[in-house]
Amino acid sequence: MNNISKYAITVIAVLVLFASTQTASAQPLSTNIKYKGISADAYWSSEQDGIHTDVYVFASEYSTQEKSEKYNGSGSYVGIYQYTIGDEVCQEWEQVYYCWNEYIPLKSFFGYTESAPSTFQNSGRLGSATLDTTINGYDYVTDSAKSVTINANWIGDGEYSTGNGHYNYRSGSYSYSGHYVGTDRAATATATISGDMTLDLGSSSYGYLHNTKAGYAYVTNY
Repeated sequence: MNNISKYAITVIAVLVLFASTQTASAQPLSTNIKYKGISADAYWSSEQDGIHTDVYVFASEYSTQEKSEKYNGSGSYVGIYQYTIGDEVCQEWEQVYYCWNEYIPLKSFFGYTESAPSTFQNSGRLGSATLDTTINGYDYVTDSAKSVTINANWIGDGEYSTGNGHYNYRSGSYSYSGHYVGTDRAATATATISGDMTLDLGSSSYGYLHNTKAGYAYVTNY
C-alpha cells in the first residue's frame, strides 16, 4: 500500500465512525462532511540480544466540518510488539514435512489518545513535526494496562509526493462516496518511549509527514 492510500483509509474511518453515531430515520438523510489534517507516522524495527522489537507511532491534527458544525481534534496512536524466535518446529501434512521457528511474544501493546493540539506540532509545509504525549493502553501478552510517554521528532528530508483518488463504500443503510487529495513527504524520525516501557528507538528511515488537503463524503440514510 502506498502512502497516498492512507489518506483514503483515514477519511473513510472518520466517516464510518460518524455515520455509526447517527440515528436511523424514516426520511432520507444526506450529509456532506469535509475533512483535512496533518499527520506523521514512523516505524522502527530492531533486534538486541535475541529480542525483536517493532514499534509504530502515528500522530495527527485534523478538522471536520458538517454544514456549519466544525470540530478540531488531535490524537496519537502507538503499537509496540516484542518477541523472540524459538526452536524449529516441524510437522507433517499430507506426507510432506513443514518446518518453521516459533515466535514467542513478549509484549503486544496498543494505545490511542485524543490529546491537546499542543502535544503534536508541525512547522508547516511538511518540514518537521514533534510529538510529546502520554498514552494509556493495554498489553495483550501480559494482560495488563500500561501507560507510556512518547517523545518523537520528524524531519522532512524527502521529495514531495501528491496523490488523489475517489472511493465508494456501502454498508447496511449507509452509502459513502467522496474523494481525497493529499501530499506526503518522507522523513527521518527519532523517538524515545518511557513510563511502563522504556525504549530508545533511535533513528527510523520509515517515517512520513502527511497533509490531507481536502476530503469529503456524501452519506445517505435510505
